[in-house]
Amino acid sequence: MSSRVLQLNSLILHNLNEIIIREIEVPPNSLATVTNVDVTPDLSYATVYLSILPINKQGTVLKKFNSQQKQLQYLLNKTLRLPKFPHLRFRIDDIELKNRVIERELDQLP
Repeated sequence: MSSRVLQLNSLILHNLNEIIIREIEVPPNSLATVTNVDVTPDLSYATVYLSILPINKQGTVLKKFNSQQKQLQYLLNKTLRLPKFPHLRFRIDDIELKNRVIERELDQLP
């Protein structure tokens, strides 16, 4: 992966987290954080991975992000001012869930 793409990943992650704090109202008693961003080499798409707690509110919060995708994209592009800005796609970062499953399985070993 090129250093330009890695830098863009980092910039999007940092700036999007700040925008989310100011602009997105997540449901009460829930938390959403951008954990990773993966921009394609041609800069067409940026997959944004979200950690959403509690887990039972992931669907609701993900719908909220998808419904406000254009607004978030606009604000992010306004902040970064890139000639070509990748299209945002939101996904759930399920690494924490996978870690819990592995821990349970390890706990069950003799």
